[in-house]
Amino acid sequence: MNERKWLEKEGSKWMEKGMIEREQLEGILSLYEKKNKNLLPILGSILIGLGVLTFVASNWSNMSDVFRLTIICGALIGFQLIGFHLVEKGSRTLGTALIGIGIIIFGAGIFLTAQMFHIVSYNAAAFIFWMLVALLFYMMLPNKYFYLLSLVIGTAGLLYSALSFQVFSFSLAFLVVVAAGYVTFKEDHPLFYYFYSITYTITGITFLVAYDLTYIWMTVIFLLLYGISEWTRSEKGQLAFKNISILGSLAVIFVHVFFLGELIHYEEDILSNDLLYFIILIGIGALIGWNKIRRNIQSNWVDFALFLPLFLFGDIGDVLYLLLAFGYSLFILIQGYQLEESDRINRGTFLFLISTLVAYIQLAWNFLPKSMFFLAGGILLFILSWLLERRRRKWVHKTKGGQS
Repeated sequence: MNERKWLEKEGSKWMEKGMIEREQLEGILSLYEKKNKNLLPILGSILIGLGVLTFVASNWSNMSDVFRLTIICGALIGFQLIGFHLVEKGSRTLGTALIGIGIIIFGAGIFLTAQMFHIVSYNAAAFIFWMLVALLFYMMLPNKYFYLLSLVIGTAGLLYSALSFQVFSFSLAFLVVVAAGYVTFKEDHPLFYYFYSITYTITGITFLVAYDLTYIWMTVIFLLLYGISEWTRSEKGQLAFKNISILGSLAVIFVHVFFLGELIHYEEDILSNDLLYFIILIGIGALIGWNKIRRNIQSNWVDFALFLPLFLFGDIGDVLYLLLAFGYSLFILIQGYQLEESDRINRGTFLFLISTLVAYIQLAWNFLPKSMFFLAGGILLFILSWLLERRRRKWVHKTKGGQS
């Protein structure tokens, strides 16, 4: 056992006795280099879990009920006990992997037992219990693997419920958005924020699918996420939430570019049918604007343009959305050069290239032979990429020269 593992084990005992606080223990551990974790046991646990499930499912009908329950309970208890024993001995990664197999088997056991006793459910109750167990294990043994596993379980349950039964599980959504959200803010880890943002987006999509709402409601979902980024005090959370909300809103804009004509054709009275959409959109936007003014936040007000309902302009809406994407990407690019921020320059460059690609596909798909379409598109992107990269290198060289 290395020094860090020994300190982690002994430090937990010191905390229980009140000798030190968690902050003090974390400070001590930070003085010792943390060795790179071997992720192979985690990946192996996923494959083993899937292998066990596949084997049991394929031979399930040939087993007696007693033997079935014995397999489920034995595998569940066995993997958990061995996993916790290895964690206590210092083999945290391997122990976590085995506990993860136990969590996967628990979920499989729910479905296999329901099949055994012919229990039919038309909701996400099984996924709710499954996710609760995954979160419980995270609380007992905080680990990124358990956190991600709980998000995967919750997301799978929401998708299954929406696609199979056209039902949105508010209880499961509460666990995904609120319970997992609490863990996300508590841990304050960049990776957690990004995974949580993606899960939040999928939750919104399942809500739209379950209630048969048009994709324009995704704008509201991403605007709400943008608002959360403005209200949260964590800089890591602000960056993750804002990036996902902006990328998501741009994705909606590109969908508008390609499919707005069909939306207008089938939803000619969209203003009256989705009045609630405009009320919520304006309400969230007003709250975000009020918060910016109240806290004197100097972040880009131009971000609001990404959430404008330009489809109200009818047949020219797709052109306006395309111009909006170009305008926004150019604004970010120019602002990056003015503020001398390389990250903003790279972001603006990427968005400009994507906008160009979307515009090219929209305008040239029906006019050029497919071979010429791909050939000309590739050449165009290479030229633009070369020009933008040349401009960026000049700026970097000039900046370094100025500093020296």
